[in-house]
Parts: sequence; C-alpha cells; structure tokens
Amino acid sequence: MIIAIDGPAGSGKSAIAKKLSSILNLKYVETGALYRAIAYYILKNNIQNYENFSFLKNLKIEQKFINGSPRTFINDEDITDLIRSEEIGNLASIISKYKEVRDFLIDLQRELAKDGAVVEGRDISTVVLPYADYKFFITASVEERAKRRYEQLKDKGITYEEVLENIKLRDKLDSEREISPLKISREAFVIDTTDLSEEEVVEKILEIINKKLKIGTIISREGQKLLVFSSNKTFRAFPRGKVIKKYNKIYVGDIVIGKIENDIFIIEDIKERKNVILRPPIANVSKVILLFTIVEPEFSSIQLDKLLCAYESLGIDIIIAFNKIEIAPKNELEKLVEIYKSCGYDVIGISVKEKINLDKLLSKIKGDLVVLAGPSGVGKSSLIKELTGMDIRIGELSIKTKRGTQTTTEVKLYSIDNETFIADTPGFSKIDLKLIMKKEDVKNYFREFRNYKCAFSNCLHIKEEGCAIKLALSDGKINNKRYENYLKILSKFDI
Repeated sequence: MIIAIDGPAGSGKSAIAKKLSSILNLKYVETGALYRAIAYYILKNNIQNYENFSFLKNLKIEQKFINGSPRTFINDEDITDLIRSEEIGNLASIISKYKEVRDFLIDLQRELAKDGAVVEGRDISTVVLPYADYKFFITASVEERAKRRYEQLKDKGITYEEVLENIKLRDKLDSEREISPLKISREAFVIDTTDLSEEEVVEKILEIINKKLKIGTIISREGQKLLVFSSNKTFRAFPRGKVIKKYNKIYVGDIVIGKIENDIFIIEDIKERKNVILRPPIANVSKVILLFTIVEPEFSSIQLDKLLCAYESLGIDIIIAFNKIEIAPKNELEKLVEIYKSCGYDVIGISVKEKINLDKLLSKIKGDLVVLAGPSGVGKSSLIKELTGMDIRIGELSIKTKRGTQTTTEVKLYSIDNETFIADTPGFSKIDLKLIMKKEDVKNYFREFRNYKCAFSNCLHIKEEGCAIKLALSDGKINNKRYENYLKILSKFDI
C-alpha cells in the first residue's frame, strides 16, 4: 500500500507520516529531506552559480532505514541531523522550483516507495505518486504552523515573528513555483490539524483507510447513468439513498467520496462545490480556455468579449488561446495578443496541427478542471484529442462557410491525467449574458475599466460628461474595438 501525504511547511505531516508508517508497518519516506540534501550540498560547497545544476551529476543521495527511521545520506555522508536549519529549508524551497532538481529526484522517490510506503512532501499526490492508494493533504492555519515550528527552533535564538514570516515565504514559494506547485490533489482527503492532536489526525486517516474510502470525479452523466474517474480508472457509479436525499442533483465535475465494490463506485457523499455552471451544468470549474483563430474561421472580437464577460462574472480564471497560428497573419496575431494582454489576460498562441506551445498550454492548466469554449471550427475537439490522446470525433470544416459543424452534444470530462480534466460542449460557447448578469454589471467585467475610477457611481460609461472611461478612451488608453463591443453587449439588454 502506498500512502501519499502532502501539505505546507509546519502542518505536521512529517510527524503524522512517521506514526502512520509505524502503525501500518510501512516504510517512511521524507522527500523534503532529499531537497534539503541538495541545499546542504550547495551551501557546504559555497556553490554560487548553482542554477545550471551541473553539480547534480556529482551527487549520490540515499535514504536508508536504520532502526526503523529514515536517515539521509549524500555521497555516503549521513546528513540527517545537519539539514534542519531554516537557511537550508528556505534554499530547499527555492531550488525545488527548478525542473532539473525535480527530475533528478523523482525517480529516486518512486523507487523508495515502490514496495509500499508512507511518502510525504509537497507534490507527492499530484506528481510523484499520482496513483497512490490513498492521498491526504495535511494543513493548518499559518499561525498554528509557525507556533509548531517555533517550538522546534526556539533554542536556536529565533523569534516567533521570524518563523511566521519564514512560513509565509515558504508558502508563497511552494504555491507559486511554475514546476510542481503545492496543490491539493482532487483525490486527496483534506485534514485541517489546527485544533487536532497528532493522535486524532492519525485516527482520522486510519478510519478512512479501514473503510476503504476513495475520492473520484464525475466525468459523465447520461440520465441516471453516472461515470466516475478515480485512481486512473473509470467506474460506473451509483449514489446511496442518503446522497440522493441530501443533494438535489449530481453534476459532472462533482468530487465524490465512496467505496469501490465489484468494480462499482458507490457514492457516499459529495465534497463541497467551488462553483456550478448551470448552462450547461458542470461543477468545480477552475479555468476556461477561450479558443479562437485569426483565420479559418475568421476572428470574432464580439464573440470573444462576450465570453470574457460571462466567465469573468462567474469568477473563473481565463486563458485566451489563439489556434492555427501557423496560418495566421503575424501582424494581426501580435496585435490581438497585445490588446488582450494589456487588459490583464493570460494569452497564448498555439498550433494543434504543428504542436506549437501545447506544452506551455498544458502547464497552465495542470491540476485543473477546465472548460473549453469558442466558435465551431477553431479546433476544440482537435485540442482535446491532442491533450488527452483520446480518439474524439472531430467535425469537418465547412468549405462554404469555413466554420466547423458541431460535433459535441453533452457535457463530458476527458482526463488529461489523474488531476487534470477538460470539458467540451456547445453550451460553453453560447452563454446568454442576460441570464447571468444585469445590464449595469457588464462594465465590471471589462478588466481595463477597473484601472479608472469614474466619479459617477452608476455610470454606464456611454454619454456621461466627465466619465473616466470615456476620457481614457479619448486618450487612447482603452482599445476602441473593445469599447465598441462593450456598447454592443449593452444594447442586447434592451432587446
């Protein structure tokens, strides 16, 4: 059995993992010590230009289990007791953002865990061991975590305030790093230890393991037929009667807790939803990719701006992707990228056909439930097929209209990996703004408007003399086409 435990610094995951490993008679693997080992080597050898990581080829890092406890060795030196300083911890957090370091250690971590282990770290559930039997995310308030760390370090003359700032810095570095950031796995049981003892946390974990509970994601619903994706497998699912009574509806995207019995996922409960999009119905959406093209089909700025309004109002992170850049006029592409980047959007040019920048796009959505929206013919199904490797039916592009025929008819999630899902359905591109917002709210969803404070609280930025938005427009600080589309969107509310 492999148990993956993740969590921020000072959450207590190391102590909990040690106790679990002892109770379950499993090997304990402390992956943080491996990163600290590299940091120790850098500091000991005063390596200034460490960012090329050429020195890694000189390292032999091992974790040996002596008298039931893990000991960390580097080039045969036992450094277990030498890597606990805050200086080494901070450097370990910094170097962990580099792909070279993570790639260097990932095989070692998997080798240590392969015969069964309790493994703890920052990305064990999401990256290192995504198919672990059980996943847990151990957390606590930042103040409580600082208090615990201070108790460990106060004899070294450090203050609580210094520890608190260190913990906040570590959290920022761990969560914002580009490579394998600290994230909660969608299949992880989250346990807040702020007001719990180590014994109580261990008891909760053992209860979950003894009940053989699992977490999965609803990826398809056709009438009463539900499919759940869990532990890299798809199962037919049935909810218990208590679940049907408690919840009015089960949505695609719901994260469910249950048991697997005879290859059937029995749903015992549903985790609290982050959000629900009702048209079409899907839960827990974290990002949307708005996929457009410059040509074939021709770019529609009003359609993009309407979708931006819609998903801004739903509070969902947005990525604008321009596909078919291999045939797009370069000057037009650059102009559009600049316009939307200046508004504060994450914009990327890709080519599904030529496989350009697909890896960059994938890195932006890792670990997310993503919906894909855009006009027909821009390559939505082709993109899903490329990202997932699944054989998805793709519509033929109409020669007469240069627009694709619609091929998707229902909400369905496709798994890119154990943590990342993408959905495609006609409804995501056909949102009626009048159903989700009022006319006076539209101005709030044009990001560039937020840079200017209008003197009139109820100003619609149309005719009012002295309006800050109109002044910015006349000064060329707001794009004319975007403003024209704003007016077009407003006009639809009067019809």
